[in-house]
Amino acid sequence: MYVKRTVKAGAVIETKKMYTSRVHTKGVRRQPKTKNTAKAQHAVNERKAEERLRWKMNANFSYGDLHLVLHYYDKLVTLEQAEADKRAFCRAMRAHFKKLGKAFKYVACTETKRMTNVHHHIIMPAFDLAVIQAVWERILGDRLGNVSVKPLDRRGNHAKLANYLIKETRKTMERCRAAGVRYKRFSCAQGMVQPEPVYDTVSARSWSNMPKPRKGYILLKDDNGDVLRTGIHELTGYPWAEYIELRVTQEPE
Repeated sequence: MYVKRTVKAGAVIETKKMYTSRVHTKGVRRQPKTKNTAKAQHAVNERKAEERLRWKMNANFSYGDLHLVLHYYDKLVTLEQAEADKRAFCRAMRAHFKKLGKAFKYVACTETKRMTNVHHHIIMPAFDLAVIQAVWERILGDRLGNVSVKPLDRRGNHAKLANYLIKETRKTMERCRAAGVRYKRFSCAQGMVQPEPVYDTVSARSWSNMPKPRKGYILLKDDNGDVLRTGIHELTGYPWAEYIELRVTQEPE
């Protein structure tokens, strides 16, 4: 027996098969637990944060939507000031969308890596770039900064972008923990779709090493050309395997 987790997010279906301490085939090999439990728990937390971000992005954004970076030219911008500016930007954009009778969806996070100026990443629907630039300049006032933008592509699976954002916000989280400040990894607009996993217990000794896509979908390959990714859970020591399906109306990654 094993547990199958399925997550449907936009054009993507993620399937992960795993053994747990409560559900596993008798005799399945289990790796020794790591001695560094804190490090293992941190890895699990990072993965969970990335999953939630990836699912939300896949469910709410698609081709032509925007990945903005709001830049500061001042290296001495504090995290407190940056957070206030980010909130002001989102409020202003919400007002612009409201005038058009549209809901403003966004995912926002702040990067504060050493040797890099503080900047914000904003994922949002396509909009007039001149308006976006004017809003950011108004918020900056006498300070200087800029906006860079990259439209989302046709792949439908924004896994690499989610991985990048989680990695780039790591230092921000470390700074906040060191200062004893509670801080969200990323913020989102209210009312956005948040896909939730569905768990099923499968009565089989093991899972297939050659997954088959459901009708209308294709299997996505990773950078190594594999469609099935496998690993060992950092805390339980039990193996897992996962694969990703994409609707054929999208182009494969």
